[in-house]
Amino acid sequence: MSFRKEEKLKIHRNQLPILLDWVSKNGGYKLFDSRIVSSTYFDNDELNMFKDSEEGSVPRKKIRIRSYTKRGHTKECSSLEVKISSVEGRYKTRTKSFNLKKSLDIGIFDKDYGICKPKVRVTYRRSYIKIHNVRLTIDQDIEYIQISNKKKLLFKNLDPELAIEVKANNQVSIGYLYKMFPFERLRFSKYSHAMNSIL
Repeated sequence: MSFRKEEKLKIHRNQLPILLDWVSKNGGYKLFDSRIVSSTYFDNDELNMFKDSEEGSVPRKKIRIRSYTKRGHTKECSSLEVKISSVEGRYKTRTKSFNLKKSLDIGIFDKDYGICKPKVRVTYRRSYIKIHNVRLTIDQDIEYIQISNKKKLLFKNLDPELAIEVKANNQVSIGYLYKMFPFERLRFSKYSHAMNSIL
């Protein structure tokens, strides 16, 4: 388990060229080619994970299946991830050894939230940048899809905004991140946006 810091930057899509110019002038570079990221998020029938996320409660968690294609999840390319926000910090667990079909058909049991079933799928195109010894991700073409209990796609919504995030290990100070990334912060959760778009 390794804690990490995540800072969301408030950059309007029209300001993306300005951000990329700033990255270039500050020695930033592309880590590798952009790729599609697709995550199916789970929650219980009362949507307690979503409510905890909206309220900013700790501890809280998000459970998702992640793959790197817009097509359906497959056993070979999917992983089960749990993102945990605790008093001590944030961290993520990942496993590839899980029953994908059972998870999507029946749900996933969580000791805190009980039976959690697929609720929404979020896909986007992510670019990866290394700058000031930390990672910057830029998510574009964000799409939210509601999933029914029968795994049918019920609703699709495109987000016109970007999701831009600084990701650093826990040893990097908040002061350093604010100094090296002089941009306004905001709260942006793709999961929350997805749920709010379908409720």
